[in-house]
Amino acid sequence: MKQFLINLGLVIFLMCLLTIFFGNHQVTQTMFQRRIDTFEESDIISSNYITISDTTDNHISSLVGIISEYCIYMIEFIGELFSNFISLFL
Repeated sequence: MKQFLINLGLVIFLMCLLTIFFGNHQVTQTMFQRRIDTFEESDIISSNYITISDTTDNHISSLVGIISEYCIYMIEFIGELFSNFISLFL
């Protein structure tokens, strides 16, 4: 009988240790997931932002566009000069 009580006590002690280390994890995970879900629902409901898409060019992009057009004209002019210079000798 003494051995049975010792075994029963050890089994109960082992079950208590297992519940302390492993039993609370699922409850904690469930509560954490509920908090995340609640936060996401409140964030979705409270975010009534309207975004406006502005498709017009700003000043810098229009300036860069003008500069690139002039660079293209200069490259074409230099290319024509070089080709005319080469064709003059040939």
